[in-house]
Amino acid sequence: MKLISLKSYRNGYTGFVEEKERYVFFNFSRKGKFKNLLEYSKADYTSYDHFLSVISKFIPRKSFFKKPIPFESMTIAELDRIYKEVL
Repeated sequence: MKLISLKSYRNGYTGFVEEKERYVFFNFSRKGKFKNLLEYSKADYTSYDHFLSVISKFIPRKSFFKKPIPFESMTIAELDRIYKEVL
């Protein structure tokens, strides 16, 4: 799994992860509740850049990392660590 976008807010994080077959827009609260908001099948896009070009009509391209960040598990501690290191 790779993190491609992350935004902090008072109660947690929202962002995008890249999985093997899809891109997932998520919300993760500080209480540990993960919510999958939207999914985009990778089969619908010719490349990662194509996906970014399409999604940037709704979410600014600067919201995405220049290079996806691999990570093991979706936890608040892991997202906190990544957020502090990258942003």
